[in-house]
Amino acid sequence: MITPSLARMLAQEHLYNPIKGEVLTLGKQWIPMTHDEAVSVLREAGITISQAVIDAAQNQSDATTRYSEKGHISDQHFYKLLGVEGNVTSMDVTDYEGCDIIHDLNLPIPDNLKGKYDFVIDGGTFDHLMNTKVCFANVVELLKPTGRVFQWNAASNFTGCAYLSFGPDLFYDFFTLNNFKDCKVYIADGYTIDQAIDWDMYFYDKPTDYAHFISPRMQMVIVIAERQASTTSHKIPIQYQYRTPEYDATEYKVSRDSSDASARPILKGTDADFFERHPERLGVPPLENTPTPPPHKGFRYVGKL
Repeated sequence: MITPSLARMLAQEHLYNPIKGEVLTLGKQWIPMTHDEAVSVLREAGITISQAVIDAAQNQSDATTRYSEKGHISDQHFYKLLGVEGNVTSMDVTDYEGCDIIHDLNLPIPDNLKGKYDFVIDGGTFDHLMNTKVCFANVVELLKPTGRVFQWNAASNFTGCAYLSFGPDLFYDFFTLNNFKDCKVYIADGYTIDQAIDWDMYFYDKPTDYAHFISPRMQMVIVIAERQASTTSHKIPIQYQYRTPEYDATEYKVSRDSSDASARPILKGTDADFFERHPERLGVPPLENTPTPPPHKGFRYVGKL
């Protein structure tokens, strides 16, 4: 599912580095927006859309997902509005929503899919899978040497909607240990599973100095990671508090420093300076339409998306 909040994140990444070539979505993505809503959201995010593209996407509604009766725009036409240049295909474990490729990501991908994709979108697939090690390796191997992955998965309070809930450090440590060029990780904090906008976003800012993220609300972990020629897929991370300083400096630090130095901008939301303007809200449970107070260490509030 690509909500307006997630569409804004995709738009920011697309503006930084245009999404083109071979694009793969893990799961057929439901877009809970009408045509006009999608145009409005993307334009507000800074995407320039020609009238010809807008007209071509008019009345092109979702006809394949389980929510197709709601009259929302189809995934293919959403990507055209976004400005994706290239071929967009989907992969799922069955063809119940009309995907292009049927494959169980708990199992290694076939050779013909390795190194094929410039951009992979994981729209909440990892949290429904059991064989996590294979899943991570599959995503790396799907990508071309300079390919990117954009993921969002359950982090907390998704019981009944996901098998697994992830911490931000799992994604960051895996991609760092396996020498990705860049990895940016966020926590999205919201009130309900179907909240479409205004998730409070927190950048995972200090992966070697972070504290327990405590919130009564629902959380997702969101990842943008970029591969490079020297990237691997087989290395298994060790959680930071169990690593020796020597091991951390040898195995993680070089890639971590490279990722920190990347030009990729940190996602920007609205009201990012909320706690600067309202220091009285620090340490206080959130009210309606106010963010969860930042945890003690390691996360930076970057606003609502």
